[in-house]
Amino acid sequence: MEKLEALSRGYSLEEIIEYEQLRGVALIKDLETGVEKIHSHSFAKFLEDRNLAEIICVADTVQELMRNRRETARRVAQDRVDKMTMVIERLEKLLESSRSERRRLLDEARVVKRT
Repeated sequence: MEKLEALSRGYSLEEIIEYEQLRGVALIKDLETGVEKIHSHSFAKFLEDRNLAEIICVADTVQELMRNRRETARRVAQDRVDKMTMVIERLEKLLESSRSERRRLLDEARVVKRT
């Protein structure tokens, strides 16, 4: 099926056969449509080399591929949470320093007003 797709895109069998040694399956992002698809690793590499797809993950089986994908998604989500937490902490420190600076300026203004 994949060979037919490559042929329909105008590629020769010789070009496709170069990738036959690659084993397993790959999750790819089709760069034309933005859709994620599962293909054989060999066909995925063929597409990636022609800038038609981006390989996201490679595994021996579809089950392993999906498990790896879930773990990757979980790791990415945790990284985002960690970065957001760091940003919030920095904003809190900035806000606190801004408040203390404001208090200091108000105190100075009161002193100047009394004199």
